[in-house]
Amino acid sequence: MKIWIGLFIAVLSGSPAFATGHNYKYSDLVIRDYDEMSKEVQVRIRNAHKANNGGEDSSGDAAAIEELRDALKLIFSRPNSDNMVAKLTPDVRRELSGFSAFEDTISSLTAESLGLVDDKNASVSQRATALFILDNILSEIRPEVAGNEDIRRVIQRIGDAHIKIADDVKTDLKLRSMFKTKNPTEFAQEILKANPPKKDKK
Repeated sequence: MKIWIGLFIAVLSGSPAFATGHNYKYSDLVIRDYDEMSKEVQVRIRNAHKANNGGEDSSGDAAAIEELRDALKLIFSRPNSDNMVAKLTPDVRRELSGFSAFEDTISSLTAESLGLVDDKNASVSQRATALFILDNILSEIRPEVAGNEDIRRVIQRIGDAHIKIADDVKTDLKLRSMFKTKNPTEFAQEILKANPPKKDKK
């Protein structure tokens, strides 16, 4: 049984630690250096350990996973022009893998970000940040597309999303930080084209 069932129940129960989640802004995070980002990530990892009761039982697993999900969301919300994602992700991934929840977490963040990108009611900053999250997810999981079907499904979902980047988002990215606008759908399709599925041997 997927542990995410328990996670959704925990979210609905209104636990103050993670019920509302965080909406990060790429423009705030891009000015943070490695030490600042690492400190925030480690805080969430420690919170996950506390929620998990030191691993004594599984009652706190959902809360722990949500803390780690938030850590991953924080990392992926930051533009990766300095390759910081690769430095910050391993600790969080190792913790999530201990719950067998890394792929589920990636899938969850992908679904959330795809929803935000096309949400006209979301702010420009939220939609722009969602683009960075999707771009960073693709960059992180790209090496595993050939050997991990869960990962391939995530990339396929982004590739099938037909994302259209709104003009106000393009303007925000250009004026605020001079970032080139990447379309995650095109990036995902490039990955899939370069890594066609292996044919089953008869």
